[in-house]
Amino acid sequence: MRLFIAVPLPKDVQRAVWSVQEELRESSTAGRFVPQGNHHITVRFIGESNALVDIACAMHEAVKDARPVLLRLGGLGSFTHGGARTSFISVRGDLDELVRIKETLDSALFDRGIIGAKNRLTPHITLARAVEHGDVSRIPVPNAAFTARSIVLFESANERGRMVYTPVHTETF
Repeated sequence: MRLFIAVPLPKDVQRAVWSVQEELRESSTAGRFVPQGNHHITVRFIGESNALVDIACAMHEAVKDARPVLLRLGGLGSFTHGGARTSFISVRGDLDELVRIKETLDSALFDRGIIGAKNRLTPHITLARAVEHGDVSRIPVPNAAFTARSIVLFESANERGRMVYTPVHTETF
């Protein structure tokens, strides 16, 4: 199973993100855009694993002392990796608590033998990969905010050429 752990977005924030993505799509000449309903904030990519019980236990440990996290949409941004541009909406808010959850999660996963890339958390919502566009500074990002109260383990599967994210386990805080 190909797995990742993420903060899910409430429906109203998903709609706000989708509206920004549609404007980005209209300004782009190429790109693979995230399907509607698949937007999230990745906390940890795990990759191929069947260690569901260990991952669920690590998630539980990561949030046992956590408090809800107030987050809000930031601005449009992009980064380049291997020559391809990924466009995203940055996430702002109570990032210290979110980083603490991620660091605790990384340690708990490592303690259970789940080793992966331990990278710094840069909260964002991916809109498109391998995207080509000019200046998108005119695209407004709504001032949407929400309180994150859970992390979700998702399975990522390619079904008929479309990525489908299925929730496998949720930990609430």
